[in-house]
Amino acid sequence: INGIKLPHQNEIPLFEKTNIPPDYGDQLISRIYSDGSLYYLSLPRDSDDSAISSGKWNFAATVTEKGVNAIQEVLEKCCELESNDPKGGNIRGAVTWKIGCKSGIQEFLIAGIPEGKYHVFTQIDLLINSNIKPFSD
Repeated sequence: INGIKLPHQNEIPLFEKTNIPPDYGDQLISRIYSDGSLYYLSLPRDSDDSAISSGKWNFAATVTEKGVNAIQEVLEKCCELESNDPKGGNIRGAVTWKIGCKSGIQEFLIAGIPEGKYHVFTQIDLLINSNIKPFSD
């Protein structure tokens, strides 16, 4: 919880998303909370330990209430999907989504561009990008 604001420390995020790079590079982990707060995790470069506990969460932006409501609607559709479990070990160039559903946390591994019933995950990214609140001066 290093870096997570106090109101979010005991709250389950709407989702946690991990981008696994196709080649060498760091994984990018993000979370969004019900008030629209968007965080990214920074992991120390000089550490052999890539565990989330060794990193620091950084507040990045706030998604508008309209955007959060739309994201929650899409997440409900995601909760109706069966979790997929692709075989083959580490899949590079994939995205892992962890979503809080009524039945618990569901995890999805999307390799490549989401297609078919998994296209809903693309909608979430679009909703975030198009509903970021501008920073005030």
